[in-house]
Amino acid sequence: MESTVSIDQFQEELQTWKHELSSFKHEIRHFEHRLESMSSKNLPKDLLAQIEHFQNSFICQKEVIDKLRHDLPDSRHKVENIFKNLYPFHEEEKGMDAQGMLGERMDIFRRIYGEVREDFRKFEADFIV
Repeated sequence: MESTVSIDQFQEELQTWKHELSSFKHEIRHFEHRLESMSSKNLPKDLLAQIEHFQNSFICQKEVIDKLRHDLPDSRHKVENIFKNLYPFHEEEKGMDAQGMLGERMDIFRRIYGEVREDFRKFEADFIV
């Protein structure tokens, strides 16, 4: 019974992460449109270089999102396999390990993406002024 609760909790967390990744990707598309708008102006080379830097950063962030999204199991069957196949004698422990590893990757992504987003917002504020 405890295993089922853990599987259900893990599935809920996975859904939250998927939604979060989708939101990040949507936000990046919005930022990319703003960069396109900026780059259409006649700008000095140093500003164009910064725009290109952010374009590259956003490409990298989208690749990480795609990789993370790919690694998140989509079905209950896959979630159950994480719990059952990797540690057959301690199903909950392995599930927690998988959950912990994916959670850690999500935390790292959030931190790095947060830094990129903050840098972009500062750049955009300076650009507008």
